[in-house]
Amino acid sequence: MLVNGQTYYVTNTVNGEKAVLLMLHGFTGSNKTFQESITHLEEHFSIVAPDLLGHGKTDSPDEIARYSIERIVDDLVTILQELKIMQCFVLGYSMGGRVATAFASAHPEMVRGLILVSSSPGLAQKDLQESRVQADNRLADMLESEGIRSFVDYWEKLALFASQEVLSDELKKRIRLERLAQNPNGLAMSLRGMGTGKQPSYWNHLADFTFPVLLMTGSLDEKFEKIAQEMQQLIPNNTHVTVQNAGHAVYLEQPNIFLSQLTNWLEVILKEEEK
Repeated sequence: MLVNGQTYYVTNTVNGEKAVLLMLHGFTGSNKTFQESITHLEEHFSIVAPDLLGHGKTDSPDEIARYSIERIVDDLVTILQELKIMQCFVLGYSMGGRVATAFASAHPEMVRGLILVSSSPGLAQKDLQESRVQADNRLADMLESEGIRSFVDYWEKLALFASQEVLSDELKKRIRLERLAQNPNGLAMSLRGMGTGKQPSYWNHLADFTFPVLLMTGSLDEKFEKIAQEMQQLIPNNTHVTVQNAGHAVYLEQPNIFLSQLTNWLEVILKEEEK
């Protein structure tokens, strides 16, 4: 799909009778991230799952400014308009959650509900933003100088993903292949253009979210568990679910609980809308 001058790869199962769920993957991911979840969800929901700019089969332009989170949001709006979708539920994991929060902040009228999995609204303090920009630029340098395999070897050893060691060898292989299939230039540009330090802070927007919000984190992911608790204090209509024995990638580490919590929450919201 041609979107504002860039070719986006978008998986969609849009059916006019079903509520739409826009699913946004994390860094080094693609729409394949949610392939098992989509198989279960598409029975009751229309799914729109794009490869975000610089990821998967979507274009990886060389202009850093093209990766700003605001322009990514504009791309998502265009995709939804092309599919004639006026409103949807928006789910984002990690980086995708930051994009989802930006989308909800800019276009609340398009959001029926927001699901943030292991995500944050950015960094509120300027000094933290600046240090994170420097860290992300170093990672981008690694991608550009050493290539995708060396980067993935490093990325997989981050403490953030330590809880994934218990996953099956088959699943770990699938995740690794998804990462290795990425365009290193696209990932580097994504880090430089829309990394956590580069994006605006959306903490001050959370109090304005009038739509229902589901926050989902893993009990083993202490950093994002704490962030979710802080977000919960600011969002008027929210539910926070902590999934036991899961780390950052809740949807991978406890897929059945992830799906049951998600579908139950969505069904409650849809029933409330009917009243």
